[in-house]
Amino acid sequence: MPVTEVVREAWRDLATGAGAAVACAVVLAALLGGVVGLRTLTIAGDVRAAAEWVASGAATQVFTAAGRIDGRTCSALVDEPDVLAAGAFRRLDDGVLIAALPGTSIPTYEVTSGATALFSVTGTTGGPGVVVAPDVAEELGVRPGEQIVTPDGPVPVAGVYSYPDDGRDPDLAYAVLAPTAVDDAPFDACWATTWPEDETAGAALRRTLLPAKGSEDGERSTLGQLNPRSGTAFAPSRLPAPNLLEGAALGLGLAVGSAAVFRRRLPIASDRHVGVSTAAQALGVAVQHLVWGAIGALLALAVSVVLVRGLPSGDGLPIVEGAALLCGLGLVGAVAGGAAAVPLVRERALHRYFRTR
Repeated sequence: MPVTEVVREAWRDLATGAGAAVACAVVLAALLGGVVGLRTLTIAGDVRAAAEWVASGAATQVFTAAGRIDGRTCSALVDEPDVLAAGAFRRLDDGVLIAALPGTSIPTYEVTSGATALFSVTGTTGGPGVVVAPDVAEELGVRPGEQIVTPDGPVPVAGVYSYPDDGRDPDLAYAVLAPTAVDDAPFDACWATTWPEDETAGAALRRTLLPAKGSEDGERSTLGQLNPRSGTAFAPSRLPAPNLLEGAALGLGLAVGSAAVFRRRLPIASDRHVGVSTAAQALGVAVQHLVWGAIGALLALAVSVVLVRGLPSGDGLPIVEGAALLCGLGLVGAVAGGAAAVPLVRERALHRYFRTR
């Protein structure tokens, strides 16, 4: 039987509904969608939880040693693998004085240029001016682009940094951050946000410590999380054992593909009886299963696309790519299962198939 005729016959079966293509596509889509949905929900949930973990300050380590932090070394930490942001802080003895509130000053910290990247900032970072806490902006009634009036002249406000009351160190809940050029003067603390978690982050932070001078009775250095409320380590969800989901997708495809053939065992045995070869039937079945299997796989893949909505493309795309692999395995299983099941249909059992139809 010519290949073109086999393909033409397969298309006729699809067009007339003889192969129940729509039902098979829906069943495959539902089964694969369950596997894909489980994987996508688990991984997407971990991605969202990790973003919340980082935003809460749990991934930010604070190394404190008053007057003994090297600002240049701290700023250079951003070049380390997995370090998202790093900056040094030193508190000024005299804060920002407010002209409208005589005798009132706001705690002020000089910070290296990369320090503002440790926060979510509304406005601009890197531009001229200070970055203030939300409570400071509300009390003074200033917004990014406006100025704080002081006895020494106006101070431009470049931005407002987010600092929620969620368990993090409260020192910066009401403060002004003044970006400054790194000089030889020491800083008091070095902050670094590291993600994914890196066990070497602590050692890297400790390298910012300058040699001790004078008495050894000075303040000791400390290292800890900015916000320890969420725990000391991020705990992702546990995915099924490696290759289990891949095996499940392939197995479901094989099951649906072979079931679709056994459902049609009577017409297959009848065609065999009138001279159609097993190879031609297997090819025709493979063509049909490829068509409805691709539709079912695409419907299942759509489940993953919907579930990753809202994630950054850099996080969502790898999840969808993994789902596409599972859908591809399901499609391969449907085609292979159908083609492999054709020889299992026996011509000599035609009368039995007829009686049990």
